[in-house]
Amino acid sequence: MIKCMKKNDYKELFYPLGKVKKWLFLMKLIAFFLFAGLCQVSATAFGQRETVTFSRDAMTLEEIFTTIRKQLQYDIFYSDDELDIKQVVEIPALRANIEDVLKAVLGERFSYQFIGKTIIISPASADPQVNKKSVRLKGFVYDEKKIPMPGVTVQVVGTSVGTVSINNGWFAIDLPILKGKLKFSFVGYKDQEIEFTEKTDTLHIYMKEDVSNLDEVVVRAYGSQKKREVISAISRVTAEEMKELPTASLVNMLQGRMAGVMVVNQSGAPGSAQMVAIRGYNSLMTRGASDGQPLYVIDGVPMHSFVSPVSGTNTMADIDPAMIESVEVLKDAAAASIYGSRAGNGVILITTKKGRAGEAKFSANVSYSASQLMAYPEQVGGRMERIINLERLKNDRGAMYDYTTRKWSWPTSYEDVYEAFSGTYDGFWGNGHLQQKISDYLQDSLNPYFNNSTNWWKYVYKTGKILNANLQASGGSERMQYMVGAGYYEETGIAINSSYGRYNLSSNLTAKPTKGLDLNVRLYLAYTNKDRDTRNLMSHNRFEVITADPSSTSTLLSNSSEVEAEWLRNANAKKDKSDAYRAMGSVYLQYAFLEGLSLTGSASVDFSQSNSNIFSPSWLDVAGWEENRSEGSISRSISVLGNVLLRYNKSFKEKHNLEVLLGMDINKEQYHYINGHGRGGPSDNIYYYNPNINQPVKNHGYLDYEEWVSMTSYYSDFNEKTMLSYFARVGYNYKQRYLVEGTLRRDGSSTFGEDHRWATFPSVAVGWAFSEEPFMRWASWLDWGKLRASYGTSGQIFTDEYLAHGLMSVDSDAFMENNGMIPNTMISPDLTWEKSEQYDIGLDLDMFDYRLKMKLDYYYKLTSSLIYNVELPGTILLAGARTENAMELSNEGIELELEADILRNHAVLWRTKFNISRNWNRFEKSYDGKDKDGLIIGRPTSGLMVYAEDGFYDSDDEVPINWKIDGSQEYLGTSVDPMTGTSGMVGRQKLLDLNGDGRIGTDDMYYVGTAQPLAYGGWVNELTWKNFSLNMLFNYALGRSMINMRPKSIYQTVINVNPADMDFWEKPGDDADYPSFGYGFEMQTDKRVEKVHSVSLKQLTVGYDVAKKVSKKIGFSGIRFFVTMENLFYLSNYSGDNPEVVDVYRGIDSGGAYPLPRKYSIGLTLNF
Repeated sequence: MIKCMKKNDYKELFYPLGKVKKWLFLMKLIAFFLFAGLCQVSATAFGQRETVTFSRDAMTLEEIFTTIRKQLQYDIFYSDDELDIKQVVEIPALRANIEDVLKAVLGERFSYQFIGKTIIISPASADPQVNKKSVRLKGFVYDEKKIPMPGVTVQVVGTSVGTVSINNGWFAIDLPILKGKLKFSFVGYKDQEIEFTEKTDTLHIYMKEDVSNLDEVVVRAYGSQKKREVISAISRVTAEEMKELPTASLVNMLQGRMAGVMVVNQSGAPGSAQMVAIRGYNSLMTRGASDGQPLYVIDGVPMHSFVSPVSGTNTMADIDPAMIESVEVLKDAAAASIYGSRAGNGVILITTKKGRAGEAKFSANVSYSASQLMAYPEQVGGRMERIINLERLKNDRGAMYDYTTRKWSWPTSYEDVYEAFSGTYDGFWGNGHLQQKISDYLQDSLNPYFNNSTNWWKYVYKTGKILNANLQASGGSERMQYMVGAGYYEETGIAINSSYGRYNLSSNLTAKPTKGLDLNVRLYLAYTNKDRDTRNLMSHNRFEVITADPSSTSTLLSNSSEVEAEWLRNANAKKDKSDAYRAMGSVYLQYAFLEGLSLTGSASVDFSQSNSNIFSPSWLDVAGWEENRSEGSISRSISVLGNVLLRYNKSFKEKHNLEVLLGMDINKEQYHYINGHGRGGPSDNIYYYNPNINQPVKNHGYLDYEEWVSMTSYYSDFNEKTMLSYFARVGYNYKQRYLVEGTLRRDGSSTFGEDHRWATFPSVAVGWAFSEEPFMRWASWLDWGKLRASYGTSGQIFTDEYLAHGLMSVDSDAFMENNGMIPNTMISPDLTWEKSEQYDIGLDLDMFDYRLKMKLDYYYKLTSSLIYNVELPGTILLAGARTENAMELSNEGIELELEADILRNHAVLWRTKFNISRNWNRFEKSYDGKDKDGLIIGRPTSGLMVYAEDGFYDSDDEVPINWKIDGSQEYLGTSVDPMTGTSGMVGRQKLLDLNGDGRIGTDDMYYVGTAQPLAYGGWVNELTWKNFSLNMLFNYALGRSMINMRPKSIYQTVINVNPADMDFWEKPGDDADYPSFGYGFEMQTDKRVEKVHSVSLKQLTVGYDVAKKVSKKIGFSGIRFFVTMENLFYLSNYSGDNPEVVDVYRGIDSGGAYPLPRKYSIGLTLNF
């Protein structure tokens, strides 16, 4: 039962952040709409019994028909030549049955017929045969290549009566009229209207492709609109463009396809996350504030998009790409501001596939992929490893300390270090007193066990595989459509202990129980499992690193079967069972009260749970107690969203077009976490821990000393936040030529202090289709031209629910034998939203009969009130820092998208798409006007900080001398007394002391460049010849600054650099690249920075469609074979491996990233 609300109840709704009762009202509201919709279903069966009410007893037929349309939502079809709708007639009663009304006002000269919610009026006749005036229209629909087109909508103009063509293009429809017009429409093709009479024979309709695509529908926030009416910056990619690329994540498929959208694969691990930046980096990614990633919205519902800290699964990979219809990216504030405090990093709208009215369709797709390492890391092994390491030991030197004078000096002989009892003269001798342990494998060269050249990387990497399969069924009638699907994806990575699997089910049901009522129910379920590095190492908490690192295993060791087995036993010893569950469901109900006016209610749930159990056997216990360890974790994220929309769309005289949207969102999110571990289980073959059958404590003491240690540990956590939003959008255009639109959103969130919970985000956009002006008729080459301009604001809500409120923790240090509480995070009551202001100016051009299309945008975005940990005076406060709105940064850029039909009306069809983006990212302001932690005012974030290197010291006289506080002197970079005359720095790097503090430290580093590219983009080519197709995608990034750290491996166990390519200093005057052999060196210097440009062939797909006649003979409507190659090759001036996996935030290549594999796929698609 739905009860009326009291005044106080409404107050709780509008000021709900401290209460939970708001959900009851929202659920009741949605239940009311559902109930009203179900009531309408039963009303349909009694259409002819419905009553209509009139305001007076005499009206024109036109007024009577209008009243019936508004009250009962009937379409009324008649001929103006036969029926005078201006005549005034008498109405039998002010409230009467619709059939009684029609009989009275039409008289005997006209008859009527009900077809669903359509009334057909036609002249009556005394002759029964004439009275039965009807026509059967039939025919075939083809495309320009004379290929039958199923699913084409065939509709009687002016009514809702119609049908759709079936698989062979055939359609047939019986109409109770003798003449009229039929309209043929299909997405991507121009509408056609054909007049018919009773003499019309079998029709043959040839649909022409709509090369302009201006009437293409573009999905946007809370709705859609025609492309010609879009005045904001939106980029779109369809499923057709992304098909046949077997990948776990949809995000990977977006790379290189849209200007202003940078997608970087920082890891090639199965199911790994990608880095996505829309128009630059808009966040400092302070912990607890933002991860810098955009908001993902699937079918109108914001979704979880994080990497689970428990299982390492990427929630974006939960979504099966095969179920996606299109992806729209909202780039400017005019498009994204209506999402308010979630849109600071841009918005990505994902639309899933839906069923269509017509004949049922069933398709099956399966592909198999083999993946391999693009190139093994360079490695020097065997005899060369021994020579290099022995030479390094030979040149090892270290300063010695004189305990009498308390000064440091540099040894010049074995006697010096022996007499000083300190220092090192070489790695074999040391100081002559301490025993030097030299590895057996370096010395015992005659032992065959230590006389090998094993490339352990070949044991880390292997051939991976991917099996991907999808089933989809769709169809329905005009009243109900369905789309159901199932997917299976299993990938084994190229590195050991790395895999990802997904099983998913989805359904999308749409129903129209009665005219004006639309009901949509969506459900998506997924189960995923993942193997990964049990060290749980993640770069930036998002990107997986290599699962095994053999850099500490000498190549001199034997690779016998026994050694290999032992190595693999250690590598595979830990057992990681990680999986996750995902459930997404939504209910959507829309009711159209009047023409153009509708009310929508929706509710959705997004549930994600990750589970992990990591078992380590007893023989890996580093503490030496030989206790196995089982650790289990569970995290659960739940998001519940309720939404109410009131929408009004109206066109006046086909000139003035108006759209009004009013809405309210209410969202609640919860996060649960449980973790525990147990040690000392009974067996290494039992991977789980039961405390009921194991000892709760054990004695880890020795002899008479007892130390009782608990064998178990437990931890739990719970976080919650709520947000309430009100929003509006008003759009108007005149003849689709002059366009204006404004949005306003007001958000309130529980994450902020009481006085800062609410924020307002407005936007405005204008557009001018100048190509439609009379004065542009001279430009015959211009098909369409539009100028756009917009301004708007957006924000970013925190990821940490209690960042502003502060949290306390127990102090581990007792005071007067009592434990106290100290701040874990300092309270920040004034903490407020991160805010962004953005300007955008755009130009859209379609030219040369729509052969060439261009989209050009300039934007400027200022993000202020960025969250940062501000240092506090440490002498009087318990915390060293507090989170505040302290920083500003900006992004300014230019984007260009080009699309050209190079060959259109030929045997070979060739379409190409090219995009390029240039973004200037700048750190604008800090809280005290000074540079902070690598953030340099006026420079990009993600800066590369380096030392200044000025060659090498050729003599001791070149080494600077510093004064110490006690009045003594020392050589810069050492503690050696200059009076000795030998600094020990000759032949070493000359690093400059930029701040003049007498030492070389991180304060001497300066900004030299950014890891962000100067420009980036993609190039797509689509070619078709007969039944063959070829698709290519190139991706490029220009001007990234990075440093290859691998030359430092010259002194490591495994050497990943060729010594022949390294020029070492040997004598004064040498123009070398590296210091004297044996001396360590710093790679993070300005001399080592590389300006890197790269281009890669990300995708190459060759497909073949079996001829329709052949397919039909064996029972299919379509058969397609395809071969896809991914990461086929890359070209770069970089000295290391593929630069795409180099840390995009720091620009440092340490060699630990999981490499991108090259993949070869073969696939088959069957349509039934």
